[in-house]
Amino acid sequence: MFSTARLFLTALALAAFPSSSQAMTIARARDRVVALTMPYLNIPYLWGGTSPRTGLDCSAFVQLVYRKAGFNLPRVSRQQFAATRYLPPRRVLPGDLIFFSMHHPQRRVVDHVGIYLGKGYFIHASVSEGVHIQSILDPYYIKRLVSIRKYAGF
Repeated sequence: MFSTARLFLTALALAAFPSSSQAMTIARARDRVVALTMPYLNIPYLWGGTSPRTGLDCSAFVQLVYRKAGFNLPRVSRQQFAATRYLPPRRVLPGDLIFFSMHHPQRRVVDHVGIYLGKGYFIHASVSEGVHIQSILDPYYIKRLVSIRKYAGF
């Protein structure tokens, strides 16, 4: 029979060194986030909008997708930024979040968010095009990029 201390140390070791089945679970979770973005393509943008029937803004879109995948994110892009972890751009994976400063790029104040899809593309709800896929290499977006971040559970 294990002592409480031994159980604690075993749990700690398992958390520090996840098994391959746990790693696959994280990969599946990321795949699920990406797959759940697709039904919302072409939904119109609506500032403050939280319903696909009437329109979504960027952070509501991200929150909705993550919630459907089983993860909690705050409602507003700045809060989503604060609730996630910094990620060096070279380590970005599908399902990670990309934050922008659209209104004041020089101040780098987060006011827009999208979900990275892979291969240099992200999906977001933009004012002009609604929910659509965009290249991260587009000069307009590169100039406004603030940070790439990951959900704390990934």
